[in-house]
Amino acid sequence: MARAKTRAENRWQSELIRLESALSLTTDDRLEIHEVIALHGHLSDAGAYERFDEVFTCDLVIDAGDLGLAQLPARAPSRPLLDVYIAAAHRHGSDGPLAHHVTNVIVREDGEGARAWSKGMALNQDGSVASVTYEDQLVRTRQGWRIRHRKISARRKAGHGVEPLSLPG
Repeated sequence: MARAKTRAENRWQSELIRLESALSLTTDDRLEIHEVIALHGHLSDAGAYERFDEVFTCDLVIDAGDLGLAQLPARAPSRPLLDVYIAAAHRHGSDGPLAHHVTNVIVREDGEGARAWSKGMALNQDGSVASVTYEDQLVRTRQGWRIRHRKISARRKAGHGVEPLSLPG
């Protein structure tokens, strides 16, 4: 006689289905996505903001409202959002963190693109450390994988972070 599945078994089966769908991204795709996410920190630390087109699409959206940052200025119709972000990075430049680090990257297929969650740490000039969670939506372009949308969430309270395996339905 077959027994009824427990809640844990149902969750496990659901997770397996989710993981199987994530396998359609190749190992090369995953590696490139990890490298794109890491490259942002290296370019920021080097002040090489003009190379942000190697990380982001020209129509990127960055949601940093959780950090209390003001919205980027409205752009002119002929000026890509990436240019606005690069200009803001130049203005912030020397006042920004000494070092940007990213770790704990998780990548999942999401329709035509990919979603990634990662942990960011910044070593600030006063010696303090800040922690954030990045939630990225990536698309494959002719130049390779790029981040189209990034949400940055501050880590302020233990146990209240972003759950990375939950894709909106």
